[in-house]
Amino acid sequence: MQRVFILGSCVSRDALEYASEEFEIVSYLARTSVASIGLSPVDDTEVREIVERLPSAFQRRMLVNDLDKTTLSVIAGIEHDVVLLDFIDERFDLIIAGDSLFSLSGELKNGGFEPGEREVIKPGGEEFLVHWIAGLERFLAAVDPATLVLNKAYWAEAFPDGSDASSLGWIRNNNAFLKQLYDALEARWTLPTITYPESVVLADPDHKWGRAPYHYVKPFYEHTIQSLQALTARSE
Repeated sequence: MQRVFILGSCVSRDALEYASEEFEIVSYLARTSVASIGLSPVDDTEVREIVERLPSAFQRRMLVNDLDKTTLSVIAGIEHDVVLLDFIDERFDLIIAGDSLFSLSGELKNGGFEPGEREVIKPGGEEFLVHWIAGLERFLAAVDPATLVLNKAYWAEAFPDGSDASSLGWIRNNNAFLKQLYDALEARWTLPTITYPESVVLADPDHKWGRAPYHYVKPFYEHTIQSLQALTARSE
């Protein structure tokens, strides 16, 4: 059984639930940006108090990791065969906190956090990309590159019946942003990569997490598993 560390989002985690006999999820980190990997812990009392009050233990664990910048130490401390990366959670704004950054996740917003006077970096801009590439450099220097697999997912524009999965402008803007990240990575590094035929990139109207352009139909996740099986077989 392959031991998989997921650094990304439910896009990768949901897929592995279809192959629990072949892939074991040894850890899962979400709601953190590659841009902030390896930076200093965030010194912001207000945001930490909000995180402590979140009702979900999972949400608190994800956001504490983002604030403490423990991603690299968590990866180093857990035995794994594969680190499965996806960039779906890069969609969040970044907040500058001294010499560090943290993600303005939906959980933080729902907890009542507002940036106020803090400087915000929007996804898609040059400043975001500069921070993101620097973070990716720190990440790739710290992990075993032989373990990495990129899950190159794009948001779905439609449900299986052809209706829009959400606002097409919003979806296409986010896909353009994802393409910017993928292009930046591929211009500098080569990673084993899972790509998808358009036929499976469909949103599931009955997904267990609700309707969203990044909650996909079962064939999408089956393709993830088939591709991951093929990539890990080559590396053995």
